[in-house]
Amino acid sequence: MRKALTVALLSFNRPEYLRNVVRSLFAQLVPGDEVFLFQDGGWNPFSGNRKASEDELGACVRLFASEDVSAEGVERRVYHSPVNLGIAGNYRRAEQYAFEVLGRSSAVLLEDDLVLGPHYLEAIADLLELAAGEPRIGYVSAYGDFWAPLTRQQEQADELIPMHENWGAGLTRSSWLAQKPIRERYWELVRNADYSLRDNEAIRDFYRSLGYSCVISSQDASRWIACRAAGMVRLTTATCHAQYIGKVGEHARPDLYEHWKFGRAELFPERPVIRRPSDEQFDEWLQADAAAFAEGYVHSYQKEGAAAGEFEEAGAVTDGEAP
Repeated sequence: MRKALTVALLSFNRPEYLRNVVRSLFAQLVPGDEVFLFQDGGWNPFSGNRKASEDELGACVRLFASEDVSAEGVERRVYHSPVNLGIAGNYRRAEQYAFEVLGRSSAVLLEDDLVLGPHYLEAIADLLELAAGEPRIGYVSAYGDFWAPLTRQQEQADELIPMHENWGAGLTRSSWLAQKPIRERYWELVRNADYSLRDNEAIRDFYRSLGYSCVISSQDASRWIACRAAGMVRLTTATCHAQYIGKVGEHARPDLYEHWKFGRAELFPERPVIRRPSDEQFDEWLQADAAAFAEGYVHSYQKEGAAAGEFEEAGAVTDGEAP
């Protein structure tokens, strides 16, 4: 058994993806869990562009509402935005609902392109319990190392490693509050624009004003930088407990998906044992983060590609919401 969780599931226009995610999520819910679908709208009021059809949006809401939940006592609700907020706005309202309206001490934030392994929620519950007593942890996840064979995962079964993307991440309310000043300043730069048409250079200037070098302007990057500024790290299990399926999205393409070999993940068959990292390990991670943002942030999988001469060919994968 595990503690009950508050889960926010962010959705836009990919019902075929969402169906797989919902089924993997609902299969491991327990009494006391609460799951909220934050469905983005299709029409953007700033650009006047229709970003998704009503058929796509309606299909997402219907499948979430109709999918069976085997556990009793699970609360399930839908919050459907009348307009297109973009992924940054949708994340913001989900976090505000969990931490301000409901006053929860922690929450799990999922998008519609990470299919959960059967032990994902068990792992994230254990990780959130660790994070509750460790102010140096900003986010936790259990997608782990997509590229590690099971033999290597077994050798590192109780270890934590740095996250790259913020997929399937959980955080505590105290972590969210520590990040809030920078996250809100980022929001001011994107709130009055179609998110896909945001002012990228203004966002990079903002990061530079904080002393960080990062060309990625997505809301994901604002989280990385907010954690860095607050002296927090983002951690995932060394064991793999999810499958990323986002071949198509705002910053995702089939060629990138294949290039970075996201589909090769081998799921670890057991609930991981979570071991608290040492103070020396935290110091090492924080120093590595500082160096990464001083040099110009690049994901770990991109660094490996750069060493093989591949970095110029393929960019990072962030923000799964389709345009």
